[in-house]
Amino acid sequence: MLNFEKLQGTGNDFIIFNAIKDKIPTYSDLAIKVCDRHFGIGADGMIIVDESDIADIKMIFYNADGSEAPMCGNGIRCFAKYVYDNKIITKTSFSVETLGGIMKPELVISNNEVTHVKVNMGSPIFSTTDFPINTTEKDFINKDLEIDGVKYKISSLMIGTIHTVIKVNNLEETEVERIGPLIEKHPLFPLKTNVNFFEIVDEENINLKTWERGAGLTLACGTGATATAIISSILYNTTKTVNIHIDGGTLKIEQTENDVYMTGPAKSICKGVYNF
Repeated sequence: MLNFEKLQGTGNDFIIFNAIKDKIPTYSDLAIKVCDRHFGIGADGMIIVDESDIADIKMIFYNADGSEAPMCGNGIRCFAKYVYDNKIITKTSFSVETLGGIMKPELVISNNEVTHVKVNMGSPIFSTTDFPINTTEKDFINKDLEIDGVKYKISSLMIGTIHTVIKVNNLEETEVERIGPLIEKHPLFPLKTNVNFFEIVDEENINLKTWERGAGLTLACGTGATATAIISSILYNTTKTVNIHIDGGTLKIEQTENDVYMTGPAKSICKGVYNF
């Protein structure tokens, strides 16, 4: 039996286990089982808390299909709330080791409860030599990609994990669930990619839907919102601080000279014991 807690951030839900206290079985197999919404607990992803030699704490993230991911923006907010609420970390600002690098969440506390988390997402990586993409281009910003006979202008980058961003004229009419997996699994991306479709409402507001690698269409994606804000400001002159509206709520993305910050909610749903 394993103790777990389920949390959500803008509708993106996660099951969290504490490997510091409990012996966790094979992560990949466990993720597939617990994330199953019919035969498991049900979630978009699984998070493991562990000790770190290079940061205050370590976050290990698995998608619902059992694949490990470098980072998850909504996941790290839930992770930060979990480790504070469970007194694993007592500081309100701390460092987290992830496969995508060291992340630095700051807790927003109201009435003695963590309600929101602000995360320094680091700096975007544009050089194609530094992330998995099959191209000789130095970067892949505003490039053509043909899918089913239609040319799309896409931009790919790393911000914790790989993301591809596409501006559309009408988000509701865009076939995200058809086009998303075709781009996700395109030969251009040897390890697949997350795919973000967005429309600009005005210079401070963006609507977004994300097809997540290994999870499909989700209610929210924090790293996707961050990647979209970055590309939108570069190509379409939206402001450096924008509200990204996703199906699960709203995320605030702030770009400074050196870093990008994401702020959004984190909420506990339930605690329990998983029988495996």
